[in-house]
Amino acid sequence: MTPERWRQVEDILQAALDHPPQTRAAFLNEACAGDDELKGEASSLISAHDEAGDFMERPAIAEDARVLIGNLHDANIGRVVGPYRIVERLGAGGMGEVYLAQDARLNRPVALKILPSYFVSDATRLRRFQREARAASALNHPNILTIHEVGEFEDVHFIATEYIDGQTLRELVTGQDLSLEEVLDVAVQVASGLVAAHAAGIIHRDIKPENIMRRTDGIVKILDFGIAKLTEQLTPEFSSEAPTVIKAQTETGVVMGTVGYMSPEQARGLSVDERTDIWSFGVVLYEMLARRTPFAGDTRLDTLVAILEYDPPPLLQFTNDTPAPLRQLQSIVEKTLRKEKRERHQTATEMLADLRSVKPELDLAGMLEAQPASASLRAARDLRRGSEKSKTFAPDSPTSIALTAPSTASADNQTAPRPPRRRVFAARIAAALLVAVVAGTFSYKISVIRRGADSSSVAATKATTTKLYAQMSEAEQLAFVDEQEQRISAMMGESPVRLNEDALRAIKKYVDAYAARRGSMSDEAGGEDLRVIYARAMSYVPLIARSFAARKVPVIIGIYLPMIESEYRTCFVNSIGAKGMFQFLPQTARHYGVAYEEMCDMEKMTPAAAHYIADRMAELGDDSESMTLVLLSYNRGPEWVRNTLRQLRETDNYERNFWTLFAHRDQLDEVFRNENAHYVPMFFAAAIIGENPQNFELQTPALSTLTRTSAPATALP
Repeated sequence: MTPERWRQVEDILQAALDHPPQTRAAFLNEACAGDDELKGEASSLISAHDEAGDFMERPAIAEDARVLIGNLHDANIGRVVGPYRIVERLGAGGMGEVYLAQDARLNRPVALKILPSYFVSDATRLRRFQREARAASALNHPNILTIHEVGEFEDVHFIATEYIDGQTLRELVTGQDLSLEEVLDVAVQVASGLVAAHAAGIIHRDIKPENIMRRTDGIVKILDFGIAKLTEQLTPEFSSEAPTVIKAQTETGVVMGTVGYMSPEQARGLSVDERTDIWSFGVVLYEMLARRTPFAGDTRLDTLVAILEYDPPPLLQFTNDTPAPLRQLQSIVEKTLRKEKRERHQTATEMLADLRSVKPELDLAGMLEAQPASASLRAARDLRRGSEKSKTFAPDSPTSIALTAPSTASADNQTAPRPPRRRVFAARIAAALLVAVVAGTFSYKISVIRRGADSSSVAATKATTTKLYAQMSEAEQLAFVDEQEQRISAMMGESPVRLNEDALRAIKKYVDAYAARRGSMSDEAGGEDLRVIYARAMSYVPLIARSFAARKVPVIIGIYLPMIESEYRTCFVNSIGAKGMFQFLPQTARHYGVAYEEMCDMEKMTPAAAHYIADRMAELGDDSESMTLVLLSYNRGPEWVRNTLRQLRETDNYERNFWTLFAHRDQLDEVFRNENAHYVPMFFAAAIIGENPQNFELQTPALSTLTRTSAPATALP
């Protein structure tokens, strides 16, 4: 069949599939107008579609042996194509056949896709396909289907890919009720694969449940990178490959996608970038959570109109008791499905960071909530369905929006429903909690014990080991802070010094402020429940420990520095443009080898932060006292710290540490008094709480204990 003839068949097929099954025969009789060959080709493809579904999107999965046997009379069974011996036929459709084959060289099963002759007769399309397929085959990521070979043998063009034992996401969604934990696990793995593909300059263009597969061991794979352009044409038209596939000419080439999962720009035939995959994945995530598609119409044209013009129906219906992870996932989905691509996540890395941030809260919800999160997911679905039964609304009607939230939200300032754990950590947290600290000069190696600190205070200190901080007396709390400050200082380096009461009360002020947030239900910045914050930190501690140990930086610094910088938010951006969990300015990140678009990636930012701290240690020292200056330099800059130390060198009771600057804060500039003077006390407060969870009713272990599961780090130069 010539390419021209095939295009004619495609046109007839597409039009026929737009008709209900009972009227297709009459349509074919009229449309083919006596061309029996054309009618026969179209009829056979319709039958193939009805029987086998979407061939090129169908993965090579391990099915029951009785199903795999298929048509024993298939002429290709037993055929040798290069090093591959065809064992069984897995599927067939309008675009060719896919087989289970055995690789004789490596003695492994592969999925072998044999391309039809009418495709390879178009040299231009074939060259472009081969170029893109080879580019996809260069991807090496555990969440991307491996393409072993794109080749030709005796005029047969084929693609050999890894053979997967598992189920497509379509089968998982329709065949069982995925738990919230499973949904999140699949989402994180798919997003990880997209990050790798986009980094290599490859856009999938056809992310959908049929192109995502979970192996029996839980590993998720994205299928068919580069193959989405397999049937590209020079003019906009529909494909015979499946009833939901449409193609469009763009400024940079032809792209193909499945109608229900296409982004608005893709549907319009505009130039697309990685944000089109983010949209498509948002549709998939919506479908996993709601068990229905966000955009669906009676015909493909109706579906396209819904994508271009309407907001999706409510994802879930929430109550006041709905766990935070569900609300947070809805917020992520809403952002991925913004009509304007500039309002979505701008990179897959940002989306991945948001998804990963849900897991600690999901773990915490499991510890705190009486109802499991997955049960809450089902309840939210049922409540939404009940609302739909009692209301009739258009996809973009005010009624529809009200079911999801009390008000609409912009891309950058979502107000409804507000995800309780995804707020901007504004500078006002410090302003709301800070008060002026009593001024004065004092000695740090105190010779006079604090008021009441005699033998009775020693006994009080021992008594506070397991006592809740909230139940301690003022004297006991101060003794507890004194004891734990020494413990944290010892973890920072050698030769810790004793602090006087003024310094201890500065730390205690922040311990009190943090402790007051335990059990908070506030959604305001700086008001999050401590249990949520420290649970969020848990998954990052092993990475922090490896990176900081590799630079010979005290791990305790790496663990609690993000607490005071971002409260462990991986993609937080502050008012001056600092970004990420460690709050680097873009120019600083570039200096340490991290591009702006990578600043939400903890795998990139954590080693950079460790490197930065190591550089400051080389300038300022590495004993316990010097580490307080290193911390200050992270907030104010090393040059200012060095100059200020020189300025204070001749003062009484001078010691080379932060507490000297703190004691003389009235002599320093306003920036130090209002901001920098609080930075180190806040760090100690965060560390004291994180290392003593039993005293603050946290459900997390002491964060430093999580470093013991980390692999030994290799020291870096």
